[in-house]
Amino acid sequence: MMPNPLEEVSQYPEEMTMTSTPLGSGSNPTGGVRDGQVVRDASLLILLAALRVMVRSSGILHVETAYHRWKLLLQRGGLVLMEEEGHVIATLTSKLGNRGIRFARIPNWEQKEPNRPYCYPFVSQVFKRYPEQTKSALKEILLENLLALHLEDKFSFVWRPVSDIPDNLPVWQLSLLEGNASKEARQWQQFQYVQHPYQRVQLLDAANMLARVGNDNFPLFARVTTGQHRLSAIADSFKQPIYRTALLLDKLAQKKIVAILPLEQRHSQEALGAGDQPIQPPMNITGPKIFVVDDSPVLLRQFHDLLVEWGYQVSLSDDATTATQLIANYMPAVIFLDINMPGLSGFELIKQIRRQPNLAEIPLVLVTAENSMSNSFRARWANCRFIAKPKTIDDTVTFREQLRTVLRELAPLPTDQLV
Repeated sequence: MMPNPLEEVSQYPEEMTMTSTPLGSGSNPTGGVRDGQVVRDASLLILLAALRVMVRSSGILHVETAYHRWKLLLQRGGLVLMEEEGHVIATLTSKLGNRGIRFARIPNWEQKEPNRPYCYPFVSQVFKRYPEQTKSALKEILLENLLALHLEDKFSFVWRPVSDIPDNLPVWQLSLLEGNASKEARQWQQFQYVQHPYQRVQLLDAANMLARVGNDNFPLFARVTTGQHRLSAIADSFKQPIYRTALLLDKLAQKKIVAILPLEQRHSQEALGAGDQPIQPPMNITGPKIFVVDDSPVLLRQFHDLLVEWGYQVSLSDDATTATQLIANYMPAVIFLDINMPGLSGFELIKQIRRQPNLAEIPLVLVTAENSMSNSFRARWANCRFIAKPKTIDDTVTFREQLRTVLRELAPLPTDQLV
């Protein structure tokens, strides 16, 4: 077992002192980076060099890449919190859940000040009640975020001094955290498909996976491989180290059983450090209604999670023989249906739907694994759109793009958030 690299610090360790920095020098305690000065397109080495100097002071370092944004709370010579935009509370509650701590509801924890760590009130309250479990969970979050940081490049960052944040949380020595993250990042660079702990995973070959894991473990695996869950969250679901999870998924990706999806770029236009409030999922989904008919529980879950995340209302059916009545009751804006289903084929279901006067004009989209010329022709003949189910990672990316295009045309959202 590897030794624990984390120890709390009570003062600034001598080995953190930086004698020179590409960002400047002089009496400025942050190495020449002024309060509010934005440094853009910096390498990881420059960011880490600046961080070693800034850790002497107390404040918030806002860091962003093309894919993610973080807030780092530096205090008393070490790192206290590392918040990834929109994910820290969910990640913390998940890790505490693995330690037997459950929350009936999340209290009103959000702070509106953009230059403060918005999760601090919540974390402080939980730490007071469950100090050891919270300390352990925070350590995992710090290491995962620093690992993610080490696996990206081209950073922009800005420093904001803060002097009045309470100091009742553990402080972790930066040099030891950084050393651990750097060592693990080198291990991750050996993977063939996995490149980052925040990549999402989509199951491609359910039958092969079922044969490998058995009936007991398959439902959980299928639930977390719908293309909506991060690799780090999958590791939490199985209560195992993130590297072990990444190693397994990389092997499954080599066998084309799962696809490791590429990171998606951020679309926020806010200035760095100027109002980055946590992203919350919509409480009441009011987008257009979508109905999906398929005999595969895995595909139904993947469709459901993806469309709900985009903002659509979704209803599902795995029985084509009863789908028409369900569709009539639901009255969706678009219907997606498989071709090959037991009891009633997709083309026979189309005939049933078209015979209903109130359903006849609803757009239909055929979704099938058989991407053949005959199926494509029959879909056009039936006045339907056609999308092929993904079989590889390249197919998965193409499928999501085609799905976006179809939905933007047939059932656009009030605000386009199909990211």
